[in-house]
Amino acid sequence: MVIWYNIGMENQQQQPVMSPTNDFLSRMDAANMPAPEPEKKGLSKGAIIGIVVGVVAVIGIIVAIVVMNLSKPEATPTTTTSFEPEPEIDEEMEARNELRKNDLVVLGEAVKKYQAEPSAEGQLPGYKNENWDVVIANYVPGGVIKDSADGEIYKMGKVCKFSEANCMDIESLSWEENKHEIYVMYNADCKGTTKENVIVSSTRKRHAAIFAIVEGDQFICATND
Repeated sequence: MVIWYNIGMENQQQQPVMSPTNDFLSRMDAANMPAPEPEKKGLSKGAIIGIVVGVVAVIGIIVAIVVMNLSKPEATPTTTTSFEPEPEIDEEMEARNELRKNDLVVLGEAVKKYQAEPSAEGQLPGYKNENWDVVIANYVPGGVIKDSADGEIYKMGKVCKFSEANCMDIESLSWEENKHEIYVMYNADCKGTTKENVIVSSTRKRHAAIFAIVEGDQFICATND
């Protein structure tokens, strides 16, 4: 009986037995190994087409906005033309100045009479106001020159020679300050009715412009022609 037992044991298939140490190491290796990454999948054809269509649509919108802004007509600034109302014409004042228009003509005629005197030898009365006062007293009818509009008597103002440094500044004259004053400028002639053009130069000797300021800072003027 003993012999049969041993033979049976030898013929038995031997099973591998894992040692406890090897089993522990296997479990540790499995725990430390990284989990396999999931397989990356590329974008589908439909998704790519959708992205492309979206980008094209955005670009189209941007281009359309730019074109609209460029084609929009520039706003023309609205300009309002303001017209200054013309000053009202004082008809009564104009009528008075019209009456004064020939006030100084009598003095021009008086100067010609004075120059015709043999003692004058064709010369003008001189630069002193007293000389002109004598001419007015002796050669003007009535011995005075009156304002035809208000009856006031004119008096002599300054007498000087055109272009002289100490001659008068016509721009400084005004009706309020210099009314009923007569001014004389030698070697000058009459031209207009304003401060800018009432007097002009003359090359004629023994010739004078006789002028006065009237309402509205206008002028009347006469000469000894």
